[in-house]
Amino acid sequence: MADFHQKLATAPSLTDDQQVKAGAPIAGKLSEAHLNFLKSIKAMVESGEIDVYKPRSFLNESVYNAMSEEEQERADMGLMNVSRLLKDLYELYISKQTPDESPQYTTMIEQLFAMKERLEQDHDVFKF
Repeated sequence: MADFHQKLATAPSLTDDQQVKAGAPIAGKLSEAHLNFLKSIKAMVESGEIDVYKPRSFLNESVYNAMSEEEQERADMGLMNVSRLLKDLYELYISKQTPDESPQYTTMIEQLFAMKERLEQDHDVFKF
C-alpha cells in the first residue's frame, strides 16, 4: 500500500486543459436500440409527457395506483436513482458540448435499463 501512496504523491499533475480533455465524453456509435431510446426520451420530454425535473411524471399513474403500498414504496425509492440518471442522459444528449453518440451513453442506458428491470419485476410502472 505504501507504494501506491508514494506513486500518488509523486505523480505529475495535469494541466487544466489536460483535465478538461480527460473528462470529455468521446464520440462513438450507439446501437440502434440505444439511439432509439435516447430519441424516444427526448421526444417524451419535448412533448411534455415527462419532465426530467419532476420524477413522478415518469410513472404510469394507473399502474402505480394499482400497486400495493410495499410495491409503491419500492418504486418511490428507485425513482430517485432513475430520475437522476435519466436527467443526466437527457441533458448530455441535448447538449451541444457533447457528441450525439458516445460509449458513455451506452453505459448509462444499460444502467438505467437494469434499474428499471429490477423495479418493474411485476408492474410496468414507467412510461418509457
